[in-house]
Amino acid sequence: MTFESSLNEKGDVVIIRCPQRLANDTSGEFKIFIRNLVEAGQARIVIDLSPTDFVDSSGLGAIVSRIAASRALHGDIRLAGAGEFVSNLLEITHLNKVIKAFPDVAAALNSFEQP
Repeated sequence: MTFESSLNEKGDVVIIRCPQRLANDTSGEFKIFIRNLVEAGQARIVIDLSPTDFVDSSGLGAIVSRIAASRALHGDIRLAGAGEFVSNLLEITHLNKVIKAFPDVAAALNSFEQP
């Protein structure tokens, strides 16, 4: 599977658009995709979950797999547009305390501009 990604206007944040399902069948590729970005020095990432209506444990693992590495490079991984199912999952797993989530991509991008 190919994941859609783009750079913001300034070119310093990668926006990744997730598929409808981020589960066992796609999470391995997604994890590699994020790892390659961070290893290439692209440590500021917004994951757009607006098209995603299902995430399982492997999908969550893929999302959080590079948080520490991105933060070590003075970046971060932020979520945008999570629907009710994904938001509830983040809350139940307490990942909402580990990773910042925003209502949309614009808000997530703006959060990188704030000190």
